[in-house]
Amino acid sequence: MDSPEVASPKLARWSWALLWLTVGVIVGGSLVRATGSGDGCGESWPRCQGSLFPLQGGTETAIEFAHRAATALLGIVLLVFVVAALRSGPSGRQLRRALAWVAGFFMGEVLIGAVLVLFGWVDTDASLGRIIVVPLHLVNTFFLVAAVVLVVHVAKGGTWPRYDTSRRSNRYGLLILGMLLLVGASGALNALADTLFPPETLLDGIRQEFGATAPLLVRLRVLHPLLAVVGGIGAVMALRSPAFDGAGRVRNLANAAAVVVGVEAVVGIVNVALLTPVEVQLLHLLVADVLWVLASMAVIRVMAATTETTLQVEAV
Repeated sequence: MDSPEVASPKLARWSWALLWLTVGVIVGGSLVRATGSGDGCGESWPRCQGSLFPLQGGTETAIEFAHRAATALLGIVLLVFVVAALRSGPSGRQLRRALAWVAGFFMGEVLIGAVLVLFGWVDTDASLGRIIVVPLHLVNTFFLVAAVVLVVHVAKGGTWPRYDTSRRSNRYGLLILGMLLLVGASGALNALADTLFPPETLLDGIRQEFGATAPLLVRLRVLHPLLAVVGGIGAVMALRSPAFDGAGRVRNLANAAAVVVGVEAVVGIVNVALLTPVEVQLLHLLVADVLWVLASMAVIRVMAATTETTLQVEAV
């Protein structure tokens, strides 16, 4: 049932393009938030300023429309992949299965984006609804990226991963992804707080966080650095532990993840020191996405090894 399929070199190459296009669209979404362009298209969705191709409007409209156009392009590319998987016949069954996960999370992205616009949870809005939806948006985004990583894995001929509760490596895999999801969700809230309540100086930012009348978002801001340190170090230790990968299947990915965590820490410090300029915010998210891609690849490979072991046992 879960036996590996014949690899498709062409689809494998294009699956990487799908992955990085997905990451690019995600970073573009961060640009919309960081520049306060969430209401650049007004309250209309999926139209922008009441039309499919807005001919009027300023920079905010251009940024928001460009992000919507990039999302639409991603949807078209995904549809092309689905058609290619359907034409591959029985050999593409697992690829179609992986693409179904991608399509589901992609639709989740579209729906969450629509909710943010239609409820007015954009620009300077600091309502409880937005505080709840923003981290959920990040979680769905990370799941979307992980699903595309699964497409890459399957297109290369990888075995479908299987979660086995009796295997410590599989439990470690969920722990790794869970820690990174928590760090990412808190980071999304921090980014929102920095956009809505930008401090004038570093000392002013610290005073804001511990002020008696500070908004909820600002008071939560102190959690992200703590979670990032604990989660980043914990994820790297788990990725490099023998309990996760005793056979050394993902050693290179684990080493790369360790380097990326170090880079992310430096970028995070620079981001705070420079009072979160847009360019550094985008870089911060991009590095976080790269770390998530590496961790997802590692977990999928280790869980795929569980499937391979099970198939070998069943064949005996």
